[in-house]
Amino acid sequence: MASSDDEGESLADTVSNYYFVDEKDEPISFSELPVQWNESESPEGKGKQIFLHGTADNGLQKIYKQVTAWKFDLADAKPEILVLSKENIWIKLQKPRKIYEDTIRTILITVHCLHFVKKNPETSGKSLWDHLAKVFSLYEVRPSENDIVDHVTLIGEAVKWDETLAKSKLLVTFLEEKPRKRKAIEEDVRAEAKSGFIVDDDMIVEAEEDESDEESDLFDHVCSICDNGGSVLSCEGRCMRSFHATVEAGSESKCKSLGFSNDKEVEAIQNFFCKNCQYKQHQCFSCGLLGSSDKNSGAEVFSCVSATCGRFYHPHCVAKLLHRESQTEAEELQKNIAAGESFTCPVHKCHVCKQGENKMDPELQFAICRRCPKSYHRKCLPRKIAFDDQEDEGIIQRAWDGLLPNRILIYCLKHAIDDDLRTPIRNHIKFPKIGAEKKKGASDLPSSGEKVVQRKRSLASEDFFGKRTAGKALKGFEKLPSVIKEGNSPKNIEKRSSGPVLSKKQKVVDMSGKPLKKTAFMKASKATANESRPSLGESLFARYSELVKSRKEGKPDDEHKKTPTVKPAMKEMTSSLALDADNKRRIKALMKDASASIKLEDIIEKHKVPTTHAYSSKNVVDKTITLGKVEGSIEAVRAALEKLDKGCSIEDAKAVCEPGLLNQISKWKNKLKVYLAPFLHGMRYTSFGRHFTKVDKLKEIVDMLHWYVQDGDMIVDFCCGANDFSCLMKNKLDETGKKCSYKNYDVLQAKNDFNFEKRDWMSVRPKELPPGSQLIMGLNPPFGVNAALANKFINKALEFKPKLLILIVPPETER
Repeated sequence: MASSDDEGESLADTVSNYYFVDEKDEPISFSELPVQWNESESPEGKGKQIFLHGTADNGLQKIYKQVTAWKFDLADAKPEILVLSKENIWIKLQKPRKIYEDTIRTILITVHCLHFVKKNPETSGKSLWDHLAKVFSLYEVRPSENDIVDHVTLIGEAVKWDETLAKSKLLVTFLEEKPRKRKAIEEDVRAEAKSGFIVDDDMIVEAEEDESDEESDLFDHVCSICDNGGSVLSCEGRCMRSFHATVEAGSESKCKSLGFSNDKEVEAIQNFFCKNCQYKQHQCFSCGLLGSSDKNSGAEVFSCVSATCGRFYHPHCVAKLLHRESQTEAEELQKNIAAGESFTCPVHKCHVCKQGENKMDPELQFAICRRCPKSYHRKCLPRKIAFDDQEDEGIIQRAWDGLLPNRILIYCLKHAIDDDLRTPIRNHIKFPKIGAEKKKGASDLPSSGEKVVQRKRSLASEDFFGKRTAGKALKGFEKLPSVIKEGNSPKNIEKRSSGPVLSKKQKVVDMSGKPLKKTAFMKASKATANESRPSLGESLFARYSELVKSRKEGKPDDEHKKTPTVKPAMKEMTSSLALDADNKRRIKALMKDASASIKLEDIIEKHKVPTTHAYSSKNVVDKTITLGKVEGSIEAVRAALEKLDKGCSIEDAKAVCEPGLLNQISKWKNKLKVYLAPFLHGMRYTSFGRHFTKVDKLKEIVDMLHWYVQDGDMIVDFCCGANDFSCLMKNKLDETGKKCSYKNYDVLQAKNDFNFEKRDWMSVRPKELPPGSQLIMGLNPPFGVNAALANKFINKALEFKPKLLILIVPPETER
């Protein structure tokens, strides 16, 4: 390291909290400087002036110097980066300023990459990226090849100057391939370090909506109907299947799809559960029959415990497949599965060699049949399961690469291929038949609103109107005498009659849709008794009275079946409901006006998501993390641990829980931590990832702040959380005799409702508050990654031009 007689220069040999700017005072990477590879050579300047800012001597001395070159040293345990000042002094860079990290992120990753390869010349690509992921674990985006693609020239020069790097096959291959920047395949979002000033804080995690998230390497995302990819809708349930939602989405593969009419209808679905998961009726993947999967009410089929499987089996079906040669073992396993013991289905062992899968070795990747529980290693595939047609040998394509993650999709020789579809006949999926074809259970009952609609329809529409329903109504009355025979009491008639008779639960509905009380109903009948045209109520009541009277007099029922009392009423009632052309036209016009008055923009505005929630990446979470995946993964981890505890091989544990799943669960935890915080840490948290300041710290702030407050000021807390701050301020100001007003905003109800307004801070307008000269604002905004949310809240506060803004924010907040 160069030294200087000047004390100030020697103090500047190591600089921390540094950043670089150009002549326009804009942040710039030091990699814009020329690299000095040889001490004897002076680097050629690029004509750009770059200045170093930072501190030395443990922050006691501020540094501001123009620099002319840079270099790196890979010899030590950690790589060192140095810049050359205009005075020819090498300055070691120790730690960058937090907000400057993104500017130099790619060059830091590149230097650390070269350092690791120099220490480990034979390293593999996986080891390198695992190492870099650990080194840069606190960064928002996980390191990827894109980061070093920016510095291919630098890597090439480093390989020329360093013999050890030149021996690395990894670097040599990388340079020979001349890589181009590609779309990032993964962005692992990390939470920032916690601050002791805040109650244990789980801050909001932001994630890019990248459909190529790493979990796509684990889970199947092809349509379960046609086995093709494209735009699919994933089930939230335990089956973990995906489907083409619309015919258009599956048009390429002639998929019948789920039958939704358009994409807007699909987007409106918040949580999609297929009919099998919705009603807990799943098919056995072996025999294809439906069975209950509800463990709470006696399950018939059980799911494979492997985290990425989602297949269900009858205990006897899967036991027979797993123990083909031993009936005793099969029967024992069948009993254990029925009793709740976990199992791994045959899909996770090669049908030929009976060994597990290794996704990292292409030859040991699985080829999985889409119609039955049969898998092969690539190297074990029968010759007739080919990747293309071989007409000369009569072989048709049965295998496809690239549709399943790190696997091969096949149809085994057991299934005939349809010439038109290029797949077997697509009758393999059975959804449970719900509705008229099945007696409704508790879970199938309609909602309360639906019940009302159905009841009105059965009384007003089906029983009374139209030719078909009029006939049914008459038949219902014809059956009444047989019911009445059981007893003379009207109560018995009400309870036992299956026809449209008045009961305690059912009320007759008049033309206006309003229920008629029994007394009013009887009065109306009597009042119209002498009129030439009997009313609907009169005809019903007359018929009912006549039947009761006949029962008392002992007349045979057949005599009354011939009575034509009801038919004229029904006929006249039906004709009275007929609409002329003018009325039809007016109703259509009313319907058209009503539909035109409803606009999607108005609905969106009315149900606008709070700003803080929008920043929590809820859409990403909902799209990629389904309940079925999470539940299956946790069960798989437990099952794998149990297998290891029982002495099973690591191979058996991997069949249940592959290594990549553990990394995926860790990523899910990062994404979900905001939503899980209330359950993990109690009521200190909310689902919006807020963090509450400790009360003793608030008291310290109040003690300092109250001196600056004047009579008539307004204290505004734009993200009040528990709403303790304003309460403490009021108590303090009351003691000093100052009278102020208060406004406290938050999107969730605060524990203390003192001057609280449940509202998104971003929706507050300057005209709603006093002039800035009377405003004191704060206090603790949600942080977000790299203070993105804090900056948003502060920028909003600055629109009001407050005389004082007091904040608790992370260091990377914009100043």
